[in-house]
Amino acid sequence: MSGPMLESRPRSGAVDRPAAGSPDRARAIALAAASLVTAIVSPLAQAQQAYPNKPLRYVLSFAPGGSNDILARILGARLQESLGQPVLVDNRPGGGGNIGAEAIARSTPDGYTIGNISATHAINATLYPKLNYNVLTDFTPIIRIAEIPLLLAVHPALPAKGPKELITLSQTRKLAYASSGVGTPGHLAAEMLTGFGAKDLVHVPHKGGAPAILDLVAGNVEMLFINLPEMVPHVKAGKMRALAVAGAKREATLPDVPTFIESGFAGFDLANWIGVVGPAGVPAAIVDRLNAEFARVLRDPAAREKIEAQGFAVVTSTPQEFAASLKIEREKWGRLVKLSGAKAE
Repeated sequence: MSGPMLESRPRSGAVDRPAAGSPDRARAIALAAASLVTAIVSPLAQAQQAYPNKPLRYVLSFAPGGSNDILARILGARLQESLGQPVLVDNRPGGGGNIGAEAIARSTPDGYTIGNISATHAINATLYPKLNYNVLTDFTPIIRIAEIPLLLAVHPALPAKGPKELITLSQTRKLAYASSGVGTPGHLAAEMLTGFGAKDLVHVPHKGGAPAILDLVAGNVEMLFINLPEMVPHVKAGKMRALAVAGAKREATLPDVPTFIESGFAGFDLANWIGVVGPAGVPAAIVDRLNAEFARVLRDPAAREKIEAQGFAVVTSTPQEFAASLKIEREKWGRLVKLSGAKAE
């Protein structure tokens, strides 16, 4: 006779689990996965929604006191008002702009480190045989904010009254020209004149724009290409003569000075520019927020007046437009670097 039937009970601590392959088990796995994703994503989403909740660092590859520094401080002060957080300008001059650019590229991509780059950023991709960063892929473009035309000026004692006369003069004698350094926009712009017939141009590089300007004023060199805002006071004081603007249009601060294109130099448009970037990987929502905030400041009449008083032409762009223009600038300036034979010192 068979013994009594024993009721099957789970062992102490055991829990009934859905059988493998059952609908209940599939639902349990899906819920667990969703919970894991939520646990990972929620803090990031919350951080982006709360942005910014601490001070921003605004890296600048220029020394304090110059026009680029003034521009960054105007923008930083206005951003501080609209974002509700301090915007601290961090000057990292030197290395042809590489020190500041690397500081941006190596920062955490959370939107709390941004910085300005200029045409030098595009030039350095070709000028330097090895950089510690990639000028395109290691940055997140945010907005293009300003353009700065280059101005060609000569010492008043030089008889040339226009760029064509200057080229003719260079074919009969040596002309020394100053620049703010090897591979800078001013150096490459002067070398571009050789494609229009200039001869015997002797490059005299300096450690910055200020000493280059002083050398021209003193008559130690005969010509100079440099950012127009830095030259205007000297031109108006009669310490140098402006021959042409290397931009697409005449400038309001020197309305009587023609452009190179007007003077018969087709394609001679080498305006410097400034844009704001972050490190690669800044979340799109933060990029869009910063783009909108910068654009709002640049549209403000009072801020715009202060910026234009420094000689900058205010521009704006979407992040995508700025990214596309960076590729074009890299190719354009890269060709000039190769033409000049310039190499990083």
